[in-house]
Amino acid sequence: MRIAVIGGIAGGTSAAAKAKRTNKSAEITIFEASNFVSVGACGMPYCLSGEIEDPFKLVVRTKEDFEKAGINVNLGYRVNEIDLKKGTLRAEDKSGKVAEYAFDRLVIATGARPRTLDVPGSNLEGIFYLKQLKDLLNILSYMKEREISSVVVIGAGFIGLEIVCAMVKRGYKVYSVYRGEKAPSNFDEDVFEDVLKVMDENGVVRMWGTEVEEFIGSDRVEGVKLTNGERIPADMVIASVGVIPNTELAKKAGLELSVSNTIKVDEYMQTSHEGVFAAGDCTHCYSAVTGEPIYLPLGSIANRHGKVAGTNVAGGKAVMPKVAGTSIFKFFELGVARVGLVEKELVARGVNYGKVLVKAGSVAHYYPGGGTIKVKLFWDKDSGRLLGGEIVGPYTGVKRIDVLATIISMGGTVEDLKRVDLAYSPPFSPVWDPLSIAANQAVKD
Repeated sequence: MRIAVIGGIAGGTSAAAKAKRTNKSAEITIFEASNFVSVGACGMPYCLSGEIEDPFKLVVRTKEDFEKAGINVNLGYRVNEIDLKKGTLRAEDKSGKVAEYAFDRLVIATGARPRTLDVPGSNLEGIFYLKQLKDLLNILSYMKEREISSVVVIGAGFIGLEIVCAMVKRGYKVYSVYRGEKAPSNFDEDVFEDVLKVMDENGVVRMWGTEVEEFIGSDRVEGVKLTNGERIPADMVIASVGVIPNTELAKKAGLELSVSNTIKVDEYMQTSHEGVFAAGDCTHCYSAVTGEPIYLPLGSIANRHGKVAGTNVAGGKAVMPKVAGTSIFKFFELGVARVGLVEKELVARGVNYGKVLVKAGSVAHYYPGGGTIKVKLFWDKDSGRLLGGEIVGPYTGVKRIDVLATIISMGGTVEDLKRVDLAYSPPFSPVWDPLSIAANQAVKD
Protein backbone atom coordinates (compact mmCIF):
# COMPACT_ATOMS: atom_id res chain seq x y z
CA MET A 1 0.00 0.00 0.00
CA ARG A 2 1.37 3.40 -1.05
CA ILE A 3 0.29 6.22 1.26
CA ALA A 4 1.06 9.84 0.39
CA VAL A 5 0.87 12.53 3.06
CA ILE A 6 0.74 16.15 1.89
CA GLY A 7 2.05 18.34 4.72
CA GLY A 8 4.57 17.47 7.39
CA ILE A 9 4.21 19.77 10.40
CA ALA A 10 1.69 18.45 12.96
CA GLY A 11 -1.32 16.62 11.51
CA GLY A 12 0.67 15.18 8.62
CA THR A 13 3.54 13.78 10.66
CA SER A 14 1.17 12.37 13.27
CA ALA A 15 -0.76 10.67 10.46
CA ALA A 16 2.38 9.26 8.84
CA ALA A 17 3.77 7.91 12.10
CA LYS A 18 0.48 6.30 13.12
CA ALA A 19 -0.05 4.85 9.64
CA LYS A 20 3.37 3.17 9.81
CA ARG A 21 2.60 1.71 13.23
CA THR A 22 -0.77 0.48 11.96
CA ASN A 23 0.56 -1.04 8.75
CA LYS A 24 4.29 -1.72 8.91
CA SER A 25 4.43 -2.85 5.27
CA ALA A 26 2.92 0.40 3.95
CA GLU A 27 5.14 2.64 1.83
CA ILE A 28 4.60 6.10 3.28
CA THR A 29 5.89 9.36 1.80
CA ILE A 30 5.54 12.85 3.27
CA PHE A 31 5.61 15.88 0.95
CA GLU A 32 6.40 19.07 2.87
CA ALA A 33 6.76 22.43 1.12
CA SER A 34 9.05 23.97 3.75
CA ASN A 35 12.54 22.92 4.80
CA PHE A 36 11.41 21.59 8.18
CA VAL A 37 9.28 18.70 9.34
CA SER A 38 7.45 17.98 12.62
CA VAL A 39 7.69 21.42 14.26
CA GLY A 40 6.13 22.34 17.61
CA ALA A 41 4.90 25.69 16.32
CA CYS A 42 3.03 26.53 19.54
CA GLY A 43 6.42 27.15 21.17
CA MET A 44 7.41 29.94 18.80
CA PRO A 45 6.27 32.87 21.00
CA TYR A 46 8.54 31.56 23.77
CA CYS A 47 11.47 31.65 21.37
CA LEU A 48 10.58 35.24 20.55
CA SER A 49 10.70 36.12 24.25
CA GLY A 50 14.08 34.42 24.70
CA GLU A 51 12.70 31.88 27.17
CA ILE A 52 13.66 29.19 24.65
CA GLU A 53 17.09 30.14 23.31
CA ASP A 54 17.43 27.60 20.49
CA PRO A 55 14.53 27.73 17.98
CA PHE A 56 15.55 24.38 16.53
CA LYS A 57 14.51 22.74 19.79
CA LEU A 58 10.98 23.12 18.40
CA VAL A 59 11.73 20.41 15.84
CA VAL A 60 10.15 17.30 17.35
CA ARG A 61 11.48 14.74 14.87
CA THR A 62 13.88 15.25 11.98
CA LYS A 63 13.75 13.93 8.43
CA GLU A 64 16.36 11.37 9.49
CA ASP A 65 14.22 10.25 12.44
CA PHE A 66 11.29 9.54 10.14
CA GLU A 67 13.43 7.77 7.59
CA LYS A 68 14.85 5.50 10.31
CA ALA A 69 11.24 4.56 11.05
CA GLY A 70 10.71 3.68 7.38
CA ILE A 71 8.88 6.86 6.36
CA ASN A 72 10.09 8.79 3.30
CA VAL A 73 10.27 12.57 3.70
CA ASN A 74 10.53 14.98 0.76
CA LEU A 75 11.33 18.47 2.07
CA GLY A 76 10.91 21.47 -0.19
CA TYR A 77 8.32 19.63 -2.29
CA ARG A 78 5.15 21.62 -2.99
CA VAL A 79 2.23 19.55 -4.25
CA ASN A 80 0.32 21.56 -6.85
CA GLU A 81 -2.07 18.98 -8.28
CA ILE A 82 -3.94 15.85 -7.17
CA ASP A 83 -5.62 13.49 -9.64
CA LEU A 84 -7.95 11.33 -7.58
CA LYS A 85 -9.08 9.25 -10.56
CA LYS A 86 -5.54 8.28 -11.50
CA GLY A 87 -4.28 8.19 -7.92
CA THR A 88 -1.39 10.55 -8.61
CA LEU A 89 -0.05 13.86 -7.38
CA ARG A 90 2.34 16.33 -8.97
CA ALA A 91 4.99 17.94 -6.77
CA GLU A 92 7.53 20.64 -7.51
CA ASP A 93 10.88 20.54 -5.72
CA LYS A 94 13.11 23.47 -4.73
CA SER A 95 14.82 23.51 -8.13
CA GLY A 96 11.48 23.86 -9.94
CA LYS A 97 11.49 20.30 -11.23
CA VAL A 98 8.00 18.75 -11.32
CA ALA A 99 7.47 15.01 -10.94
CA GLU A 100 4.43 12.75 -10.66
CA TYR A 101 3.96 10.32 -7.77
CA ALA A 102 1.43 7.51 -7.51
CA PHE A 103 -0.51 6.65 -4.35
CA ASP A 104 -3.16 4.20 -3.22
CA ARG A 105 -4.40 6.28 -0.30
CA LEU A 106 -3.86 9.88 0.67
CA VAL A 107 -3.77 12.19 3.71
CA ILE A 108 -4.08 15.93 3.10
CA ALA A 109 -2.56 18.00 5.91
CA THR A 110 -1.84 21.28 4.15
CA GLY A 111 -2.39 23.40 7.26
CA ALA A 112 -3.30 27.08 7.19
CA ARG A 113 -1.63 30.35 6.30
CA PRO A 114 -1.72 33.70 8.11
CA ARG A 115 -4.45 36.12 7.19
CA THR A 116 -2.58 39.16 5.88
CA LEU A 117 -3.35 42.87 5.99
CA ASP A 118 -4.08 44.39 2.59
CA VAL A 119 -3.30 48.04 3.30
CA PRO A 120 -0.81 50.53 1.84
CA GLY A 121 2.75 49.78 2.92
CA SER A 122 2.09 46.14 3.72
CA ASN A 123 5.15 45.10 1.69
CA LEU A 124 7.61 47.15 3.76
CA GLU A 125 10.54 45.42 5.40
CA GLY A 126 9.99 44.70 9.10
CA ILE A 127 6.36 43.51 8.88
CA PHE A 128 6.01 39.88 9.90
CA TYR A 129 3.49 37.10 10.44
CA LEU A 130 4.26 34.15 12.72
CA LYS A 131 3.09 30.76 11.47
CA GLN A 132 6.07 28.67 10.38
CA LEU A 133 9.56 28.10 11.74
CA LYS A 134 11.01 30.17 8.89
CA ASP A 135 8.88 33.12 10.09
CA LEU A 136 10.34 32.78 13.58
CA LEU A 137 13.89 32.62 12.22
CA ASN A 138 13.28 35.73 10.09
CA ILE A 139 11.96 37.69 13.08
CA LEU A 140 14.83 36.62 15.34
CA SER A 141 17.32 37.60 12.64
CA TYR A 142 15.65 41.00 12.19
CA MET A 143 15.72 41.69 15.93
CA LYS A 144 19.41 40.80 16.04
CA GLU A 145 20.42 42.89 13.03
CA ARG A 146 18.31 46.01 13.66
CA GLU A 147 18.12 48.48 16.48
CA ILE A 148 14.57 48.10 17.75
CA SER A 149 12.83 50.06 20.49
CA SER A 150 9.14 49.94 19.56
CA VAL A 151 7.06 47.04 18.27
CA VAL A 152 3.45 47.05 17.10
CA VAL A 153 1.54 43.79 17.54
CA ILE A 154 -1.70 43.57 15.58
CA GLY A 155 -4.39 41.18 16.80
CA ALA A 156 -5.53 39.99 20.23
CA GLY A 157 -6.01 36.27 19.82
CA PHE A 158 -3.93 33.75 21.76
CA ILE A 159 -0.88 34.08 19.51
CA GLY A 160 -1.12 37.85 19.30
CA LEU A 161 -1.19 38.23 23.07
CA GLU A 162 1.65 35.74 23.52
CA ILE A 163 3.68 37.86 21.08
CA VAL A 164 2.82 41.01 23.07
CA CYS A 165 4.15 39.30 26.18
CA ALA A 166 7.29 38.16 24.35
CA MET A 167 8.09 41.63 23.04
CA VAL A 168 7.68 43.19 26.50
CA LYS A 169 10.07 40.57 27.91
CA ARG A 170 12.56 41.61 25.23
CA GLY A 171 12.44 45.13 26.66
CA TYR A 172 10.65 46.80 23.74
CA LYS A 173 7.95 49.43 23.90
CA VAL A 174 4.88 47.50 22.76
CA TYR A 175 1.70 48.78 21.13
CA SER A 176 -1.26 46.40 20.90
CA VAL A 177 -3.66 47.14 18.04
CA TYR A 178 -7.01 45.38 17.89
CA ARG A 179 -10.31 46.24 16.21
CA GLY A 180 -12.38 45.12 19.23
CA GLU A 181 -12.75 47.40 22.22
CA LYS A 182 -12.88 45.19 25.33
CA ALA A 183 -12.40 41.52 24.48
CA PRO A 184 -11.74 39.22 21.51
CA SER A 185 -14.70 37.28 20.15
CA ASN A 186 -13.89 34.08 22.03
CA PHE A 187 -13.98 35.53 25.57
CA ASP A 188 -16.51 37.45 27.63
CA GLU A 189 -15.64 40.94 28.82
CA ASP A 190 -16.04 40.21 32.55
CA VAL A 191 -13.39 37.50 32.25
CA PHE A 192 -11.05 39.24 29.84
CA GLU A 193 -10.88 42.41 31.93
CA ASP A 194 -8.19 40.66 33.98
CA VAL A 195 -6.04 40.37 30.84
CA LEU A 196 -6.43 44.08 30.12
CA LYS A 197 -5.38 44.90 33.67
CA VAL A 198 -2.19 42.84 33.33
CA MET A 199 -1.54 44.42 29.94
CA ASP A 200 -1.73 47.89 31.46
CA GLU A 201 0.44 46.88 34.43
CA ASN A 202 3.18 45.79 32.04
CA GLY A 203 3.23 49.05 30.12
CA VAL A 204 1.58 47.85 26.94
CA VAL A 205 -0.07 50.70 25.05
CA ARG A 206 -3.53 49.52 24.01
CA MET A 207 -4.82 50.94 20.74
CA TRP A 208 -8.11 49.03 20.70
CA GLY A 209 -11.31 49.80 18.86
CA THR A 210 -9.37 50.78 15.75
CA GLU A 211 -7.62 49.16 12.79
CA VAL A 212 -4.55 49.62 10.62
CA GLU A 213 -5.08 52.06 7.77
CA GLU A 214 -1.52 52.25 6.49
CA PHE A 215 2.03 51.20 7.26
CA ILE A 216 4.45 54.12 7.11
CA GLY A 217 8.04 53.99 5.87
CA SER A 218 10.26 54.13 2.79
CA ASP A 219 12.01 50.76 2.59
CA ARG A 220 11.35 49.47 6.09
CA VAL A 221 8.42 50.08 8.39
CA GLU A 222 8.71 53.15 10.62
CA GLY A 223 5.18 53.57 11.89
CA VAL A 224 1.53 52.63 11.68
CA LYS A 225 -1.40 54.90 10.84
CA LEU A 226 -4.69 53.81 12.39
CA THR A 227 -8.25 54.35 11.20
CA ASN A 228 -8.90 56.61 14.21
CA GLY A 229 -6.28 59.02 12.83
CA GLU A 230 -3.51 58.22 15.30
CA ARG A 231 0.04 57.35 14.26
CA ILE A 232 2.32 55.16 16.32
CA PRO A 233 6.05 54.47 15.90
CA ALA A 234 7.11 50.99 14.82
CA ASP A 235 10.59 49.60 14.31
CA MET A 236 8.93 46.25 13.71
CA VAL A 237 5.37 44.97 13.23
CA ILE A 238 4.08 41.48 13.94
CA ALA A 239 0.53 40.79 12.79
CA SER A 240 -1.57 37.93 14.11
CA VAL A 241 -5.07 38.38 12.71
CA GLY A 242 -6.18 34.80 12.15
CA VAL A 243 -5.49 32.08 9.62
CA ILE A 244 -6.95 30.79 6.36
CA PRO A 245 -7.08 27.02 5.77
CA ASN A 246 -5.02 25.88 2.78
CA THR A 247 -7.76 24.04 0.90
CA GLU A 248 -7.33 25.27 -2.67
CA LEU A 249 -5.52 22.07 -3.64
CA ALA A 250 -8.28 19.89 -2.18
CA LYS A 251 -11.01 21.96 -3.82
CA LYS A 252 -9.26 21.77 -7.18
CA ALA A 253 -9.13 17.98 -6.79
CA GLY A 254 -12.92 17.92 -6.35
CA LEU A 255 -13.19 17.42 -2.60
CA GLU A 256 -16.11 18.98 -0.73
CA LEU A 257 -15.51 21.86 1.66
CA SER A 258 -17.22 22.66 4.95
CA VAL A 259 -17.28 25.38 7.62
CA SER A 260 -14.72 28.19 7.15
CA ASN A 261 -13.72 26.64 3.80
CA THR A 262 -12.12 23.65 5.51
CA ILE A 263 -11.98 20.20 3.93
CA LYS A 264 -15.16 18.31 4.79
CA VAL A 265 -14.51 15.13 6.80
CA ASP A 266 -16.53 12.55 8.73
CA GLU A 267 -15.74 11.10 12.17
CA TYR A 268 -13.04 8.92 10.57
CA MET A 269 -11.33 12.01 9.10
CA GLN A 270 -12.26 10.72 5.66
CA THR A 271 -13.10 13.32 3.03
CA SER A 272 -15.86 13.18 0.42
CA HIS A 273 -13.63 10.83 -1.62
CA GLU A 274 -13.11 7.30 -0.31
CA GLY A 275 -9.53 6.58 0.71
CA VAL A 276 -8.62 10.25 1.04
CA PHE A 277 -8.31 11.69 4.54
CA ALA A 278 -7.54 15.12 5.98
CA ALA A 279 -5.96 16.32 9.22
CA GLY A 280 -4.85 19.49 10.95
CA ASP A 281 -5.56 23.15 10.29
CA CYS A 282 -6.93 22.50 6.78
CA THR A 283 -9.96 20.67 8.15
CA HIS A 284 -12.57 20.89 10.90
CA CYS A 285 -13.85 18.89 13.83
CA TYR A 286 -17.25 18.44 15.47
CA SER A 287 -18.41 20.24 18.62
CA ALA A 288 -19.25 18.20 21.71
CA VAL A 289 -21.71 20.95 22.66
CA THR A 290 -23.63 21.51 19.41
CA GLY A 291 -22.61 18.55 17.26
CA GLU A 292 -21.88 21.01 14.45
CA PRO A 293 -18.65 21.25 12.45
CA ILE A 294 -16.32 23.90 13.90
CA TYR A 295 -12.94 25.23 12.85
CA LEU A 296 -10.37 25.08 15.66
CA PRO A 297 -6.82 25.41 14.29
CA LEU A 298 -5.06 24.18 17.43
CA GLY A 299 -1.97 22.00 17.73
CA SER A 300 -3.66 19.59 20.12
CA ILE A 301 -6.50 18.95 17.69
CA ALA A 302 -4.18 18.69 14.67
CA ASN A 303 -2.24 15.88 16.31
CA ARG A 304 -5.42 14.03 17.28
CA HIS A 305 -6.68 14.45 13.72
CA GLY A 306 -3.46 12.96 12.43
CA LYS A 307 -3.60 9.94 14.70
CA VAL A 308 -7.13 9.08 13.59
CA ALA A 309 -6.46 9.77 9.90
CA GLY A 310 -3.23 7.76 10.05
CA THR A 311 -4.97 4.76 11.58
CA ASN A 312 -7.73 4.75 9.01
CA VAL A 313 -5.65 5.49 5.92
CA ALA A 314 -3.52 2.43 6.75
CA GLY A 315 -6.49 0.10 7.10
CA GLY A 316 -7.28 0.39 10.80
CA LYS A 317 -10.38 1.89 12.37
CA ALA A 318 -10.45 4.89 14.68
CA VAL A 319 -12.96 7.63 15.39
CA MET A 320 -12.22 11.29 16.02
CA PRO A 321 -14.31 12.22 19.07
CA LYS A 322 -16.28 15.43 19.21
CA VAL A 323 -14.25 18.16 20.86
CA ALA A 324 -15.17 20.43 23.75
CA GLY A 325 -13.18 23.29 22.23
CA THR A 326 -10.68 23.59 25.07
CA SER A 327 -7.99 26.25 24.80
CA ILE A 328 -5.56 27.96 27.13
CA PHE A 329 -2.77 30.53 27.05
CA LYS A 330 -0.33 32.26 29.39
CA PHE A 331 -0.09 36.04 29.51
CA PHE A 332 2.77 37.12 31.76
CA GLU A 333 1.87 35.33 35.05
CA LEU A 334 -1.81 35.10 34.16
CA GLY A 335 -3.48 32.02 32.74
CA VAL A 336 -6.60 32.27 30.58
CA ALA A 337 -8.71 29.33 29.42
CA ARG A 338 -12.09 28.54 27.90
CA VAL A 339 -14.13 25.52 26.85
CA GLY A 340 -17.44 24.93 25.09
CA LEU A 341 -19.53 28.04 24.45
CA VAL A 342 -19.11 31.37 26.24
CA GLU A 343 -21.90 33.79 27.03
CA LYS A 344 -21.75 35.94 23.90
CA GLU A 345 -21.96 32.74 21.80
CA LEU A 346 -24.91 31.41 23.80
CA VAL A 347 -26.73 34.72 23.42
CA ALA A 348 -26.16 34.65 19.65
CA ARG A 349 -27.69 31.16 19.51
CA GLY A 350 -30.70 32.07 21.63
CA VAL A 351 -29.96 29.36 24.21
CA ASN A 352 -31.90 29.32 27.50
CA TYR A 353 -28.82 29.22 29.72
CA GLY A 354 -27.85 29.78 33.32
CA LYS A 355 -24.58 31.32 34.41
CA VAL A 356 -22.49 31.90 37.49
CA LEU A 357 -19.24 33.75 38.03
CA VAL A 358 -17.20 33.16 41.19
CA LYS A 359 -13.92 34.46 42.54
CA ALA A 360 -11.90 32.29 44.90
CA GLY A 361 -8.35 31.59 45.98
CA SER A 362 -6.24 29.45 43.67
CA VAL A 363 -4.59 27.84 46.72
CA ALA A 364 -5.33 27.72 50.46
CA HIS A 365 -5.53 31.27 51.83
CA TYR A 366 -2.54 30.74 54.14
CA TYR A 367 -0.29 29.16 51.51
CA PRO A 368 2.14 31.56 49.75
CA GLY A 369 2.17 32.21 46.04
CA GLY A 370 -1.50 31.96 45.21
CA GLY A 371 -3.93 34.50 43.86
CA THR A 372 -7.53 35.06 42.89
CA ILE A 373 -9.00 32.77 40.29
CA LYS A 374 -12.18 33.60 38.41
CA VAL A 375 -14.50 30.82 37.17
CA LYS A 376 -17.49 31.40 34.92
CA LEU A 377 -19.85 28.51 34.12
CA PHE A 378 -22.74 28.15 31.67
CA TRP A 379 -25.40 25.45 31.61
CA ASP A 380 -28.66 24.60 29.90
CA LYS A 381 -31.46 25.79 32.18
CA ASP A 382 -33.78 23.00 31.11
CA SER A 383 -31.44 20.00 31.44
CA GLY A 384 -28.62 21.29 33.62
CA ARG A 385 -26.10 20.18 30.98
CA LEU A 386 -22.80 22.03 31.19
CA LEU A 387 -22.34 24.14 28.05
CA GLY A 388 -19.14 26.03 28.65
CA GLY A 389 -16.79 27.79 31.00
CA GLU A 390 -14.02 30.33 31.33
CA ILE A 391 -11.21 30.51 33.88
CA VAL A 392 -8.68 33.28 34.50
CA GLY A 393 -6.13 33.60 37.29
CA PRO A 394 -2.59 32.55 38.24
CA TYR A 395 -1.37 30.44 35.32
CA THR A 396 -0.57 27.49 37.57
CA GLY A 397 -4.27 27.13 38.40
CA VAL A 398 -6.17 27.45 35.14
CA LYS A 399 -5.59 23.88 33.93
CA ARG A 400 -8.76 23.27 35.95
CA ILE A 401 -10.41 23.93 32.58
CA ASP A 402 -9.70 20.27 31.76
CA VAL A 403 -12.21 19.20 34.41
CA LEU A 404 -14.89 21.24 32.65
CA ALA A 405 -13.79 19.79 29.30
CA THR A 406 -14.24 16.29 30.71
CA ILE A 407 -17.75 17.01 31.99
CA ILE A 408 -18.75 18.59 28.67
CA SER A 409 -17.26 15.74 26.63
CA MET A 410 -19.31 13.17 28.56
CA GLY A 411 -22.48 15.27 28.22
CA GLY A 412 -22.48 15.93 31.97
CA THR A 413 -24.36 18.47 34.05
CA VAL A 414 -23.49 21.05 36.68
CA GLU A 415 -24.77 18.49 39.19
CA ASP A 416 -22.13 16.06 37.89
CA LEU A 417 -19.48 18.75 38.35
CA LYS A 418 -20.69 19.34 41.91
CA ARG A 419 -20.25 15.64 42.71
CA VAL A 420 -16.68 15.33 41.39
CA ASP A 421 -14.14 14.43 44.08
CA LEU A 422 -11.47 17.03 43.34
CA ALA A 423 -7.99 16.72 44.85
CA TYR A 424 -7.11 18.96 47.79
CA SER A 425 -3.81 20.02 49.26
CA PRO A 426 -2.99 23.61 50.36
CA PRO A 427 -0.36 24.25 47.63
CA PHE A 428 -2.88 23.32 44.93
CA SER A 429 -6.33 24.38 46.07
CA PRO A 430 -8.50 25.65 48.91
CA VAL A 431 -10.46 22.91 50.67
CA TRP A 432 -13.39 24.00 48.49
CA ASP A 433 -12.00 24.22 44.98
CA PRO A 434 -13.16 27.18 42.85
CA LEU A 435 -14.85 24.70 40.48
CA SER A 436 -16.78 23.15 43.37
CA ILE A 437 -17.85 26.58 44.58
CA ALA A 438 -19.07 27.50 41.10
CA ALA A 439 -20.91 24.19 40.67
CA ASN A 440 -22.62 24.54 44.06
CA GLN A 441 -23.83 28.02 43.16
CA ALA A 442 -25.01 26.78 39.76
CA VAL A 443 -27.07 23.98 41.31
CA LYS A 444 -28.69 26.43 43.74
CA ASP A 445 -29.55 28.86 40.94
